[in-house]
Amino acid sequence: ADKDMEDNDIVPAPKLIEVVFQNCRGQVDHWVEPYLRITVERLNRTQKTYLKCLFMQLIADALYYNAALTLSILQKLGVASEIFHLWFFLLQQVKKSGLRANFKREHEKKVCCLGLISLLALPADLLPGEALGRVFRATLDLLVAYKDQVAEAAKEEEAEAEDDDDMDGFQTDDEDEDGNVDDKEMGILAEDGDEADTLTLRKLAEQAKSFRPADDDDDDSDDDYSDDEELQSPIDDVDPFIFFVDTMKVIQSADPLRFESLSQTLEFNYQALANGVAQHAEQRRVEIEKEKLEKASAATVS
Repeated sequence: ADKDMEDNDIVPAPKLIEVVFQNCRGQVDHWVEPYLRITVERLNRTQKTYLKCLFMQLIADALYYNAALTLSILQKLGVASEIFHLWFFLLQQVKKSGLRANFKREHEKKVCCLGLISLLALPADLLPGEALGRVFRATLDLLVAYKDQVAEAAKEEEAEAEDDDDMDGFQTDDEDEDGNVDDKEMGILAEDGDEADTLTLRKLAEQAKSFRPADDDDDDSDDDYSDDEELQSPIDDVDPFIFFVDTMKVIQSADPLRFESLSQTLEFNYQALANGVAQHAEQRRVEIEKEKLEKASAATVS
């Protein structure tokens, strides 16, 4: 890594490596160590919280790519404990409002979920009981946050669609039956409104430049890096809830005593969260199957 490069200049690198890990699972094992090495080196020097989170996402991607290999490399570099301590700290950090300070977007949460769940799948000799419990709790918290965010986004989309439908059927009093506005009235409005509109737009532009939410108490702005939700990736087809439940079933089958020990040490609220996630996973299975059938039906018709 170029030590002279500024933090802002580094951003494309972890995003590119993320693409490699997600698109080349099982094909770039020889690149995992060098990628992690430069990630850790830069992580130790960066001051920007957003970039720290981006590096942690990259490590989550590496865990999803190959958890055992990634963990062994982090241990070889002598940074495994330090990395996970930082990751859990960033996951738990909240603003004054109580909202999450980091990993705020759906994509970021999903990547972290997949990385954490991949850790859960490791055998007991690689992930001891205490570590398993901590990862399990962090995974549940993040899955619930991800679920709530996806549901909220769906509600907003539905509301926007309804608003669009309402606007399509809306006809103002100033329009005639053909949808035309009186030319004379239009001219008056234009003359009176142009100057005011120009001033308003200028004010809004100035406000937009300096705008920062009052509750945004961190020192980073990640507005320039908001394109992640638009990117297509192989993980788009991976449902984290189903992945979590299937992983826990594997643990239960492979090591019943370990699974039982985890279940017995869980606090009541986490038991409730686990049950809720399991129910949601089954709901997602049904929804995904329905979507597949609808797509197949549409393809047949076309």
